[in-house]
Amino acid sequence: MGYHVLVLAGGSGTRLWPMSRGSTPKHLLPLAPGGRTLLRDTVERVRDLGAAVHVVTAESQETACRAELAGIEGRDLVIAEPAARGTGPALALAVAWIARVDPGALISSVHADARVADGDAYRAALVSAAGWADVTGGLATVGLTPHHPATGLGYIELGEQRDPSTWRRPDDLEGGDMVERAADLPAYRAAAFREKPEREVAERFASDGNHLWNLGLFAWRAPVFLAEVARVAPEMADVVGRVVERRSAGDEVAASVAYRSLEAEAVEPLILERGAPLTAVRAAFGWSDLGSWADFHEARVASGEADPTGNVLDGDALPVDSRDCTVIARGGRVVTVVGADSLVVVDTPDALLVVPADRAQRVKDAVERLRATGRDAVL
Repeated sequence: MGYHVLVLAGGSGTRLWPMSRGSTPKHLLPLAPGGRTLLRDTVERVRDLGAAVHVVTAESQETACRAELAGIEGRDLVIAEPAARGTGPALALAVAWIARVDPGALISSVHADARVADGDAYRAALVSAAGWADVTGGLATVGLTPHHPATGLGYIELGEQRDPSTWRRPDDLEGGDMVERAADLPAYRAAAFREKPEREVAERFASDGNHLWNLGLFAWRAPVFLAEVARVAPEMADVVGRVVERRSAGDEVAASVAYRSLEAEAVEPLILERGAPLTAVRAAFGWSDLGSWADFHEARVASGEADPTGNVLDGDALPVDSRDCTVIARGGRVVTVVGADSLVVVDTPDALLVVPADRAQRVKDAVERLRATGRDAVL
C-alpha cells in the first residue's frame, strides 16, 4: 500500500475575473509567493512527503495542467474527469482509479487554488489527518481556527477531543520531520458541517471556539471512502465503477458518456454531511482560498507584498494619495488611482474591473451578467 495525494485543480475562480478565465483558471495563475502558479506551488509543497501526487482536473484543463507541471519529477499522471462534476464525483473517480492498482491506498486530498504561508505546518497537518484516518478507520479533515466571520467558507463543529496518545504514523507514510509536529496537533470528533452560513451565524462560529474553517483538506483509506460513496450514493458508485472499467479497457468514449450522466455535487454534502465518521485536526498556518480580490489583497499584505500605504500593486500601477488598494495593470498601459481607499482595479487587454474591496464578492455577479448578455469572449 502507498500514500497518494490528490491535488484538485478544477473550477474557474470567477471571483478573480478578469485575470481568471475559463482558459486560465485561478490555479494556473501566478498567485503564489515568488510568482509561481498555485498549482505548481501546491504540488511542490506535498512532494517531500514521499507521496505519489495526482492532479485531478477536467479534461478541458488537462493539457494546461500537464504543461504547468513539466519538469517536476516523481509525480504521477493527471487524472482527468471527462467533464467537470464537482469534488464529489471527481474524488470518487480518482480514488477508484487509484484503488484498482492499490486497493488499500492511504489518500490525502488537497486543493490547488489556495495560498499557503507555512508549508511545514501545512504538511504536518496532512500527516496528522492521514494518521487519524488510519487509526480511526474513518475519514479525517484539517481545519483552521477562524480569525473573522467568513460567509464564503464552510465550518466544522467540534465534538470531544481525540486521545493524542492513540495517534500513530501509518506505515505507508514517510512524513519525515513532520511526524513529531503532526503528533502534537489536537484532533476532535467532527460533530457537524455547516456550509457558507449567513453573517450572523458565521460571527457566532468565529467567536465560540468550537468551530473550524473547512479547508477541503481530507484523508482516508481508499476502501473507506469508496464504501461511503456506495452507502450514500449507490448510483454514483456504480457509474464510477463503469467509468474506471471502461477507461482501463481504453474505451474513453464509453467512460465519458457514463461519467457525464452524473450530477455535479461537492464532497461535503455528498459524504461528510451524511454521517460519515470524521476526525478534525486543528492546524495553524497562513492560508487563503483567494475567494475574492479582497482575499487576494489580504494575503499579499500578510506576506509583506504591499507598499507602505497598504497598496498591492502589479504591473505599471501608480497609486496617488491612495491607501489599501489593489491595482493590477496587465493591459499594456499605466494604471493610476488617485485619492482612493480600498479600491480594486484590475486591467487586462480586453477587460477592466473596478470594484470597492468590500463588495469584491460581487465580481461573480458581474461574470454571470456578462455570460447572460453573450460576452463569453471575455470569460
